[in-house]
Amino acid sequence: MVPPLKPALLIFASIIPWTWLNPQLSSLDHRQNELRAKLPALPAPQPQEHAGFHSGLAPHADSVRWVQIDLGTEHALDSVIVIPAMLGVAEAYGFPQRFRIDASNDPLFAESDTLLDQNVADALPSLAPWCVTAKKIKARHIRFTATKLAAQPHQTRRFIFCLGELLVFSQGRNVALHAQVLAPNSVETLPTWSPRHLVDGAYALGLPVQPDEINGNGWHSGISSTAETTKWVQADLGAPRDIQEIRLIPAHPRDYPERSGFGFPRRFKVEADGKTIFESTDFPNPGDTPVALPTPNLHAQTIRCTATQLWERSGDFVYALAELQAFDAGKNIAREAVITSSDDTITPSWSRAGLIDGRSSSGLLLDEATWLANLSQRRQITDELAALEVQRTTALIIAQTRMVWLAVGVFCLAIVITWLVVVRSRRSRRHELESLRHRISRDLHDDIGSHLGSIRLMSELALRDGSTSDSLEEIHRLAGEAAESMRGIIWLVREGDAPPLASLVEAMRQSAAVLLKDTEWQMEAPDGNSATASLEFHRQVFLLFREAAHNIARHANAAQVRIEVRWKAKHFHLRIEDNGCGFDVAAITAGNGLANLQHRATVLGGALQITSSPGSGTCITLEADFS
Repeated sequence: MVPPLKPALLIFASIIPWTWLNPQLSSLDHRQNELRAKLPALPAPQPQEHAGFHSGLAPHADSVRWVQIDLGTEHALDSVIVIPAMLGVAEAYGFPQRFRIDASNDPLFAESDTLLDQNVADALPSLAPWCVTAKKIKARHIRFTATKLAAQPHQTRRFIFCLGELLVFSQGRNVALHAQVLAPNSVETLPTWSPRHLVDGAYALGLPVQPDEINGNGWHSGISSTAETTKWVQADLGAPRDIQEIRLIPAHPRDYPERSGFGFPRRFKVEADGKTIFESTDFPNPGDTPVALPTPNLHAQTIRCTATQLWERSGDFVYALAELQAFDAGKNIAREAVITSSDDTITPSWSRAGLIDGRSSSGLLLDEATWLANLSQRRQITDELAALEVQRTTALIIAQTRMVWLAVGVFCLAIVITWLVVVRSRRSRRHELESLRHRISRDLHDDIGSHLGSIRLMSELALRDGSTSDSLEEIHRLAGEAAESMRGIIWLVREGDAPPLASLVEAMRQSAAVLLKDTEWQMEAPDGNSATASLEFHRQVFLLFREAAHNIARHANAAQVRIEVRWKAKHFHLRIEDNGCGFDVAAITAGNGLANLQHRATVLGGALQITSSPGSGTCITLEADFS
């Protein structure tokens, strides 16, 4: 696993999208966004504590335990829905990690159809249901087989599996309601755990409602001072109808948020056309769980629910229901009934019509099978999102690893490039120094060597002819020029890589003082300017100036020389003007030395202008850029 990114890498990471480093992240993010967009349209469970079926204890997690229900007759199955149990904490209690659901007409399951095989991977813990489409498979028996049990809470060597409810829908009706349960290895600790609780129609998900803000609680009887008072409410369907199931929805008024199962009687009976089909004694308060009563083969016109022991409110006793439902082929036919009652409490939120308005106290009642299927779809989406998040974490680690290697690669490449630049710079510097040495050697040879050769020749002539006056004067002049050339060359060698232009001006002053000693001259140059130029620029300008001054001293016969030097914004200007004899520019020859001036101007990348005519003096102007 890649360690956390160092702060130095975070800036680098922030400018590189992770999807560039691992394209899988893009597809994972797209899929996550698709799934999250579906969640708002799906209902969310409102879990409440509710137990159900509890298997016997097993010593190993891979022990096999099963529970089976008998639907009584063969049914064409629409779906099978499994709801986890919830006990003590807001999470699934004892739900197996791996399991299988089978359907068969054989109670021994010698031949069966597997509806779901969750043995490939562990199921994620969730309170949401598992909805399995049965595709109209015909079966009488449904078996749930746990193949990897859950550890019993606070135990390490005991394993169990628990279920809250098992529903089997056929033609829109839960045909598993109060079906016979076969559990060869189970725990019964009433009122919490019992195999019968697996099919009692009560589970931990609450009512199948779509919450709204409509003020309507249902029907409320008159208030009684004693519990042992008989009160009833009746629905007349208008004509005898087939009824497969009767369902009572408990009330839960908004102004009594902590009192679920408001007004549900302790003792009651349900009659159809005067015939009792259900009667309870000390019925536990159902809270927000529907009380479903299977009524196969029932054909009746009236349904009466009679309370024989009322619910205690606050020092008094009442009977209340949020909704009375009667189902035929999955349709609630009680919506069109006429409601009568022994007495009523009529308020804006309580009325007879509220008993058949299709609403609970908290919202619109939904089709149970559809609602559970949507809850199952939410679970599938959340499970897939959890799996995608794990994949995304892995993909992000891969991207981070690649980013680290990329950063290391870029860093190493930068080191190599820096090293190459340094090596090349050093090599270039060596070449420049070598070139400078060659130029200085050439200057020494051409300038100093020429003067020394002339001095030797003049001295030999003086010794041979015996005439020393003129020869010694010429030797003195040549020696002075050689010394001045030597000083100039030494100045060039002594200066750094980028000498200030002020040093160039000073060298030009000293050279002019020697070369133009017999001529009146003046130099104009800026003071206090800190501009610098390359050593090669200094050399070419200095040698060009010396060449021009030497030519004036030797050939111009000038009485005055004016020198102007200035620079601004990396542009250099040099002007040398004399009032000498001048010459015809069109008749320039190599012997005049003017070709050397033009060559140095070309090396500088500048422009040299020579203006002269016989008898009018000469003006030499150099314009060049420096860096």
